[in-house]
Amino acid sequence: MKKIFLLLFLVALVSSAMSQGTSFSLGPKIGYNSNTLTNNFDSIQSGINNSFQIGAFMRIGKKVYFQPEVNYQLVNGNLNKSTSSALLSQDMTIKSVKIPALIGLKLINSNRLNLRIMAGPAFTFLFNKNLDPSEMNKLWPIQSVDDLKNSLWSVQTGVGLDVLFLTLDVRYELGIENMYDGTSNFELKQNTFTISLGIKLL
Repeated sequence: MKKIFLLLFLVALVSSAMSQGTSFSLGPKIGYNSNTLTNNFDSIQSGINNSFQIGAFMRIGKKVYFQPEVNYQLVNGNLNKSTSSALLSQDMTIKSVKIPALIGLKLINSNRLNLRIMAGPAFTFLFNKNLDPSEMNKLWPIQSVDDLKNSLWSVQTGVGLDVLFLTLDVRYELGIENMYDGTSNFELKQNTFTISLGIKLL
């Protein structure tokens, strides 16, 4: 049901953008990510971690536009738990491909300057997951990389600014799906703040 809804949503977005005309942009982009991991265990804490992304975007439409992207992301995470005898800590390094599909509105729309807002779903495929250490206390929820899902859905929202051929986006991504796929009732979600800069080649 979720996939059907998202498919219908994307079809509506493309139809809305294309109905206005054939304004089209395409180009590479690079960005900085600041991500946090949230969970439902009060005893386990997480800090803010920095990473990067690189990819490409396409933008279709004039006033209202549709913007799909494909981005490679390196995401770092850390979970900590204090016990009476020790501090348990586990680091995550995850390589992924993220595919946002955003609908946007140009608040200012001119040849040299655009001010935009945007929102939409994003699908992430996690193709390389590493844990350090890979073996933990038996009471720790994440026992191996098999306890982390291979794909996730999230929602992105943000603002953008275009000056000539440069395009700058500032977004917040809210994790709506549990990353954890193990046997306990542990819930782990990733929220990300991203600043990215792209070049409109077309």
